[in-house]
Amino acid sequence: MESVNYPVILVLTAASGAGKTTLMLKLDELRIPGVEGFNCDRVLEEVRRSSDGEDLQANILRHWIAKLCSEMTQIRLAVLDMQIAPHRALEVLTEAKISRSQIVFVDCDTAERNRRLCNERGQPELSNPQMDCWAAYLRGQADALNLPIIDTSQNSMTQGLKMLQTLVKELMLRTANS
Repeated sequence: MESVNYPVILVLTAASGAGKTTLMLKLDELRIPGVEGFNCDRVLEEVRRSSDGEDLQANILRHWIAKLCSEMTQIRLAVLDMQIAPHRALEVLTEAKISRSQIVFVDCDTAERNRRLCNERGQPELSNPQMDCWAAYLRGQADALNLPIIDTSQNSMTQGLKMLQTLVKELMLRTANS
């Protein structure tokens, strides 16, 4: 089967509070031509209603891929900020015949992530053992799949942005040469 010529898709995945949205917004501030970030947690209610619990994130990714490919043709690289298990993201990207993609895991130590959730974000209900387990699960998948990992612990958001910017430039160069 042939691959469809869609924009390059970079999926940022992490547990709540790790810094993926902050990184995406800071990347958007750089105004790199053809690169645009999307917070995929903000989706149409119909996507949420049509999904059972486990497939919700996969259906959110499917929704954004369809939207990017039909409505946003000027975008060369889309950065999608979401909480999806890396193996599910790979399955959806493969199913959609997206050959030009990268999944990046954003990590943060547990204490710092929980501090952000309780203080900066005002969402102490997300600072719980289930979120800690989710973060550990995502980290295990990222390690198993040998994905790039951006660690935002200890105020290293600037370093994380530099790493993300480098990944974006590499992806854009790779796809320009293919």
